[in-house]
Amino acid sequence: MRDQPSSEPTHLLGEEELERLLERLKPSALGLLALLSEGPMTGYEIKKAIDSPDLIFWRDSFGSIYPNLHRLVEIGLAVKERNDLKGRKRIYYSLTPRGRELTAVWLRKPANREPARVELLLKLRYAYPQGPEVLRGLLESYAKHYRSVIDEYERYLQTFDLLEGDLRTETRRMAADYWTRLTRMLLEWSDASLERLKEFYDDD
Repeated sequence: MRDQPSSEPTHLLGEEELERLLERLKPSALGLLALLSEGPMTGYEIKKAIDSPDLIFWRDSFGSIYPNLHRLVEIGLAVKERNDLKGRKRIYYSLTPRGRELTAVWLRKPANREPARVELLLKLRYAYPQGPEVLRGLLESYAKHYRSVIDEYERYLQTFDLLEGDLRTETRRMAADYWTRLTRMLLEWSDASLERLKEFYDDD
């Protein structure tokens, strides 16, 4: 049976300890706490969840999953338990009461609003001495990627029209809608930037 999602903090951790743990944990580890708040999962199930369209906005490398899980177990925020099912050994990770409290506190905090690093913008800013053709190549490559995935994102968003409208489904739809709108915007920006760049190069 899966645990119920975290709601009210259980007050097992003092305020100073909560803040100290939140400062020590990397975003990847905090993301794992959020995943486990819906119930126990194996490492394989966690990897599948991170690779799913649901979490397209929170990609993480496979190599970081187990070190972070071991870290959460080490500091008492998660436990791992062996469960033999049909002769197959499986290790499940689940939150401890302290882990559920920390997760509930973190989920209630305002989200980080610092702008992400965007390598394309850095390259565009400093690649201009190499000429407009280089800039055009960067933009076209960027647009090509997002043009190749926008249809998939839009189809995934439409699947929520067929699902029961509970709160969990609605928050998943919000995330899918955010990423779909962002992708459309990036495509629009890429096309507009390419159009503005035309005056700087000669197609002849």
